[in-house]
Amino acid sequence: MIYFTFRVIVVLLLPLFSIFASDMVRVPKGKYKPFIKVDSSISVKPVDVKSFLLDKYPVTKKEYAEFLADRPKWRKGKVPKLFADEGYLNDWEGKFAMEQQNTPVTYISWFSAKAYCEALGKRLPLTHEWEYVAFIPPSGGSSKTVDQEIMRWYGEKKPDHLQSVGKYKNSLGVYDMHGLIWEWVYDFNSSSVTGDSRADSDLESTLFCGAGALKANDFSNYAAYMRFGYRAGLKGWYTGKYLGFRCAKDIPIN
Repeated sequence: MIYFTFRVIVVLLLPLFSIFASDMVRVPKGKYKPFIKVDSSISVKPVDVKSFLLDKYPVTKKEYAEFLADRPKWRKGKVPKLFADEGYLNDWEGKFAMEQQNTPVTYISWFSAKAYCEALGKRLPLTHEWEYVAFIPPSGGSSKTVDQEIMRWYGEKKPDHLQSVGKYKNSLGVYDMHGLIWEWVYDFNSSSVTGDSRADSDLESTLFCGAGALKANDFSNYAAYMRFGYRAGLKGWYTGKYLGFRCAKDIPIN
């Protein structure tokens, strides 16, 4: 089996940004080159990404606890298996020590993450939105800086307890897109389908072997390759020790 690497290409059209709300950053519109080709014979054109709002940080345990207080049906032990597996909130022990309140909430399913965002009038970010922001480097950095941060995280031993949010910051002021947790996106399973049919498993079967190269746009970004591979194996009810989320929001049109 042969493995390949890929690169996500981002072009910012509006370098300026503003804070729309205290916990959200306004992401300027730009272009994103899709990671996966639908047809190996067709060159993929960059996709226009509309300006949108994205949470400054991943959702924390403290914030999720506030959601649970208002939405008891999402508390541990009360969620049907259809919407979350047995690992849901696996490290949830009621009240948290002060040093844990600002750590990312994990052991979260896609369904619970979606419910949280919708309760706040937000939504989960789309894959192309998440990838677009994730590729933006820190101030004074470059794409290599981003890759180094990701590969550092992949290579290090994961801690038993996550650090607080606010560790890694890109030039937009968005924190922890890398180096802390995996994050749910709305269309997380889009990388496992091709064409117009979700029943088409061609891409899923070729993503991790030599044929995957025919569907790649760039072979130099191992980090993006790992993210898409990870997402392709997820189901909406799955949870994980390092799997959390953040919310996005459309910008109102006046």
